Amino acid sequence: MDYFLISDPNESEWNALVNTSPQGTIFSDTRYLSALEVSYTCYLVKAQHGETLAGVVVIEDRGSMHVAPCMYAAYQGILFSHSVSMLASLKRVTREFRLTEYLIQVMCERYGNFSMALSPSFKDLRPFLWHNYHENNAPHFTINNRYTATLELSDFHLQNYLKSIRTVRRQEFKKSTAEITETKNSELFLDLYAKTFERQEITMSSKDLELVNRLITSALTNGFGRLSMATTIDGVASMALFIYDSNCAYYLLGANNPDLRSSGASTALMIDNICHMAKLGLTKLDFIGVNSPNRGDYKLSFNSVLTPYFEVQLDSTSK
Repeated sequence: MDYFLISDPNESEWNALVNTSPQGTIFSDTRYLSALEVSYTCYLVKAQHGETLAGVVVIEDRGSMHVAPCMYAAYQGILFSHSVSMLASLKRVTREFRLTEYLIQVMCERYGNFSMALSPSFKDLRPFLWHNYHENNAPHFTINNRYTATLELSDFHLQNYLKSIRTVRRQEFKKSTAEITETKNSELFLDLYAKTFERQEITMSSKDLELVNRLITSALTNGFGRLSMATTIDGVASMALFIYDSNCAYYLLGANNPDLRSSGASTALMIDNICHMAKLGLTKLDFIGVNSPNRGDYKLSFNSVLTPYFEVQLDSTSK
């Protein structure tokens, strides 16, 4: 066997992989996972000489893999190490293929099923497509193509950026008189967040609101998030929570006062956060999903790029 598996490595070793892997995101960082208060196990794949080559975090549900995606955790897939990602193209593709095959095998043996929402940076789906390829009666993967929207921040200049966004967004930004401030007032956010869903005839449970509160608290306490709000003369019009890792920012949560929708405050708040994330030196912003018509169109109107990612599902290994 070329590889061996380690479960529950120490946090520093696991987070080091997350921080340096091209597929690593804040959603696999233990600080974020702890706030979710879910059962999970981190695994490292090592070469026989001890080098870490890959890893995966599995969110668990009564002994099986939780069906992806987990709430408020957009991506929970396979991570390849920096050393693997830096191999010459042919070697890298071959190594990543074999590591993925290995993880499919060992995870299916441990959990009896397989379910992940892969990072947009995970490109080679062949190990999933070819699983049990010549066995018609054996289980095969279901692969769902999903989309998010991403914005490059590496060479960000506000005036140039404003020229690139949809005309209506630029007009809203220019007319808005909202004051943008950072805040730690999670209760205010939760109240506005619940009202945002009420407008859609959706009632947020106390359990869901408690989870959102934990995520906000963890992000602010552990230094991987920014909670901000846009206030007009008529009150708080919009609030947003952005979280980030060493490379990318993520628009995780937004809430808006339906009575102040015409103020342009939500657009002003979004652009202020985009500017802030660029100033932090982050290279990309992920709007987290454009898989419903209205929200998807709004996120794309900020000149973001439609970006595919995949959910892979193997319901049973004992069909």
